[in-house]
Amino acid sequence: MLTNKPIRLNVANRKDFAFAVGALYMLGILAALLGPSPVLSMLLAILFLGVGWATHILKISKTSNVKLTSVIFPDGRVRLESDREDIIEGFLHGQQWSTHWFSVLRFSNGDTIRQLVIRSSQQQGTDDYRRLKMWLRNGLCSNTMAARVLDS
Repeated sequence: MLTNKPIRLNVANRKDFAFAVGALYMLGILAALLGPSPVLSMLLAILFLGVGWATHILKISKTSNVKLTSVIFPDGRVRLESDREDIIEGFLHGQQWSTHWFSVLRFSNGDTIRQLVIRSSQQQGTDDYRRLKMWLRNGLCSNTMAARVLDS
């Protein structure tokens, strides 16, 4: 049955959000120019853009450029496989949410909790993404036995 088969999905990385961040910066500059005091607003917008650019350059951002593939099992266990041959295992931690375009999953391995963003347009086929949305909607991965075993 399809509900017993694990789901393989690609995880979004920093490069996937470059256009959205650039559009947000341009909207900020446009709002500054159209505001009541354009000079002060423009200086603040340039300051915020400079801080954002500096944090991106200094690699302070938490999103990496590693190509990750997530393997999600029906009981809530998750295995992350990277292109660098690393494998991280954990489980879904709850409070996942999904839309038609992307899903945000909370992944826990021990004491750390990370958010994984999965875009529907990056997947090989739409069936796995639809199955993930069905699992999240029906709460199949919310009360995981793996979480109870690792917490005890």
